[in-house]
This record gives sequence, C-alpha cells and structure tokens, in this order.
Amino acid sequence: MSAQTRPSRLALRKFSRWKNSEGFTLLELLIVVAIIATIAAIAIPTYSSYIDKAKRTMAISTLDTIRKDLENFHIDYQRYPDGIFFATGKENPGNLTVFSGSFTEQIKDDITVTDADYVYNAATLTYVLTARANDKDQTVITLTPSETSY
Repeated sequence: MSAQTRPSRLALRKFSRWKNSEGFTLLELLIVVAIIATIAAIAIPTYSSYIDKAKRTMAISTLDTIRKDLENFHIDYQRYPDGIFFATGKENPGNLTVFSGSFTEQIKDDITVTDADYVYNAATLTYVLTARANDKDQTVITLTPSETSY
C-alpha cells in the first residue's frame, strides 16, 4: 500500500494568492468604499421619494376623511360649517363639533392647514379647503365637495 502524502504548509503557501498577507490593501478598501458609496447614492434618493409619496398619499387620505366629516356635518345641519378651528375640530364661530379630537391630531401629523385655508360660500353651499402635505415639496392640495386636486 502506498501512503498518501499531504502537501506541506509551505507548499500551500507558495501557491496562495496572498503569500504574506495579514490584511487588506488600501486599494481593496477603497474599492469597497466606492461600491458602498455608489449603492448609497442610488438607494437614498429612491427611499426619500418613496417617503414623500407616502406622505402625499396620507395627506390625500386625511383630506378624504375631512370631506366625509364635512358631508356628515352637512347632513346633520343642512349646511357646511361657516369656519373651522382646526386645532379643536370645532366650528368657528360656534361650538359644533366637525372633527373628533383624535382626528385633529391626525390632521396635524399629515397636513398643514390653517383656519384661513377653509372658505365656505353660503350662497352656493360649497367650500374650498386648501392644505399642504407634510412632504418635502409641501404639495398644495385643494379639497372641494366634489374633488381633491393637487
């Protein structure tokens, strides 16, 4: 029988790519950093655009809920509110509730709207609410009884 011989460590080291290597070279590290920077340069703007789109979608959803609450107010009182105090969700002037307290907090999170942004026309029984989405571009969104546009 013949005994199989194993190659010695010295022989393996001779054919190894990094003969006396104890780490990475500066060039290898720079290449890795460049690859990571390229991936980040692509991923971060894409992620930011998805976040802005989500914020705009949430603002539109919030305005849709506002429309439903205004329609409920119209059904209850046969008119839209003369004005709305958005901090409390009450009619201004008056003290009738237009939005619930928890919904006023959601309004603050999703859109920027002031009391002056809500205009009610009693002659035509219609309203226009102009709000800004809390996205990077502060997208202006207009709400009427029949549509939402931005």
